[in-house]
Amino acid sequence: MSVSDEKLGNELAALEAKEIAIQKQVQELHRKLMVPVWVERREMVKQIPNFWSEVISNTPIFGGDSNDDIDAEVLEHLTDFHVEYDEARPNYRKVIATFKKNGVFKNEELTKEFILDEEDGTVISKSNIEYHAGKEPNEKKRKTTDEEDDDDDFNMEFVKWFGDDSIPVGAILTEQVFPDAFEIYKQDDDDDEDDDEIELGSDSEEEEDETPKKKSKK
Repeated sequence: MSVSDEKLGNELAALEAKEIAIQKQVQELHRKLMVPVWVERREMVKQIPNFWSEVISNTPIFGGDSNDDIDAEVLEHLTDFHVEYDEARPNYRKVIATFKKNGVFKNEELTKEFILDEEDGTVISKSNIEYHAGKEPNEKKRKTTDEEDDDDDFNMEFVKWFGDDSIPVGAILTEQVFPDAFEIYKQDDDDDEDDDEIELGSDSEEEEDETPKKKSKK
């Protein structure tokens, strides 16, 4: 590499670092401006039955068979989901999930505090989940699933995440799911509309095919 190429490479790297720094500043400002909106939304969605249950269920990483049916059983009891940020610590997150009385665990509230960083993050505190007898996670099945997919950083289990030391799921919950809750919630409605359009389109085609064709006059 020539001296001029090395110099250009260093300049491009410095420019990229500036872009990243500006993007972080924009994200922090956006979050600061949105906090009052999210507080207002928190009260508003209490009037929508199963709002947060639908949001979490519509999030792809929580689907599949790896959750031992724990999420499916308890999500219908989820009454509130909230994320606390700290302006003084931009990478700080506290996730709070509130549940009605259920048959899976005794906790009314599950919380997890952590710090995000570029590599992964650090867990500050996490809930001690008090499972009812017979509802403890199936560790054997969980281990087998992890071994089969070593490249997957996600537990893909909403409830268990509150009691473990992993971070990546928390990044998705706090950076995507919580901010975009309305859009995620409306996915079911959008899917229903798409299905209706497909069905209507199919009916129209069938009707067109079934319409007798006029004989051409010779």
